[in-house]
Amino acid sequence: MKHLALAVMIAGSLVITGCSSSNFLVYKDSKHYYVTSKSDGLRKMLCESGDLAKITKDAALSDALQKELHDSICASTKVKERVLATLESMTKEQRTALKLAFQLNGYEVNTISNC
Repeated sequence: MKHLALAVMIAGSLVITGCSSSNFLVYKDSKHYYVTSKSDGLRKMLCESGDLAKITKDAALSDALQKELHDSICASTKVKERVLATLESMTKEQRTALKLAFQLNGYEVNTISNC
């Protein structure tokens, strides 16, 4: 509960200071990672498990966007800016569909400002 309150306070303060909000946290099975993280844990959780492929398909994203998300998030030489650029290129509707697809697949999503 303390972590949630802290995350809400940080997010609120960053929004007030005018930072963008493309980066976000994904939570599943008591693990959480920024989607831009280079962590092996994130790669195992989203990529090796096949969850990201299912999530992007469930979000009804175009094949090209599904591939770009997979390539940018799952790359062994991940570049944070590439992931952010891909997310920022998405429409509000696509981002909403992606968030709902994460939730349908057992994840919690928390938008955090990217400063």
